Amino acid sequence: MRQHAILRVSAPIVLKVLRFRGSVTRRKLPFFEPKTDLLGAKTDLLGAKTDLLGAKTDLKTDFEGDRSRSMNVPMKQALADRAERTDELVASGRQVDMVFKQGQKALSLRAQKLWHLLVKQAGGKLADNVTHTMPLSDLYQTGLGHMTLAERIDTLRELQTTLVEVTAPSAKIKGRMRVITGPLLDYVARDEDDRGDLEWSFSRVLRTVFANSSHWAVLSKRAVMAFESRYSLRLYELLALRSGLDHKTAETFALDDLRARLGAPDGKLAEWFDFRRKALDPAIAEVNQLAGFRVSYEPVKRGRAVTSVRLLWEIKSGSDRTATKRELDGPKVGRKARRENAVEHINDTPIVPLEFPGGSIRYSAFAEVARAALPSPARDLDAVADDFRRWARSSGKPLSGPRIIEMFAGFCRNQKAAG
Repeated sequence: MRQHAILRVSAPIVLKVLRFRGSVTRRKLPFFEPKTDLLGAKTDLLGAKTDLLGAKTDLKTDFEGDRSRSMNVPMKQALADRAERTDELVASGRQVDMVFKQGQKALSLRAQKLWHLLVKQAGGKLADNVTHTMPLSDLYQTGLGHMTLAERIDTLRELQTTLVEVTAPSAKIKGRMRVITGPLLDYVARDEDDRGDLEWSFSRVLRTVFANSSHWAVLSKRAVMAFESRYSLRLYELLALRSGLDHKTAETFALDDLRARLGAPDGKLAEWFDFRRKALDPAIAEVNQLAGFRVSYEPVKRGRAVTSVRLLWEIKSGSDRTATKRELDGPKVGRKARRENAVEHINDTPIVPLEFPGGSIRYSAFAEVARAALPSPARDLDAVADDFRRWARSSGKPLSGPRIIEMFAGFCRNQKAAG
């Protein structure tokens, strides 16, 4: 049986909603003005009176009785309007900032994608105590149709067994806090042969999280469905929530906090070198390839140890956004190679070098591969090339062939930073 995963929320800051330095521009109705694009480059604030600076984030709902706070009408209408836009998804800021409790398994990539589709289908009724319905045929045409029946069932069960833990003020005793726990989905119904309609309802706890969310991320549906790593999708959600905020282009996360936000397995990737190489670097490369913004990072050290990571982002230029759109419109084949700078484009014709140079790589395609894969600050490129040749010969690896670039990129990612 799958172990329950618990998403933890702390008071008084529910879901670790950030208290930003600087002001956030308040927007007037109508919501979702054209500051958002198909690539998810901007984030819209759904509430005209939303101000994240010092905003109170306690859940204001009566969990003890039958009442629950409902979403305000303008926000419900904004979500309903957004649901009609086929390539846009919305994500609650409170939900995006959830962190997985230590020792619990994070959501799989399939479960994350299915979750976004269910949220989109619910539209303005996210916080309502209703049963939502969606034709299974529509669901399978969205990018999840490749899953087997067993995988679809397991993914739904994953959403039913992932728990949300919320800390909220007691409705009965002043000053006392109560911990409320519930699943993401508390009801799912489908035909045994996997046809017809899918029915589901969000749990009472999640409906309250939705109702209390005053800021939302706008995501590109095509980008969400195209991600190949759950680390990439989590990073995309995290930055999409922040990329549209005025005067905010960077944020520093404690290393353990960033690991938890990206859903790194408990007890694994604990060291900075492993986390950077296996989670952060690949996630940043994929987000930069598929999102409407570009992200980079700076490790922050205390002594010799990396204790925090400063994430920096910027909206892509027009030409970069055009390239991203072309990537999303094109086939998946070759995307990983392009992401690792393994393919050069000359008049849109891919030219792949098949033999590693015997001398300097500084002016070859391999230099771009090295710059993209080496940890920062990077070592001298030709010194890395010399080490690669020695390693390949000692290991009996060929220095030519269709996999030479992939092999060189993997070698570079395993190198240590200069100095």
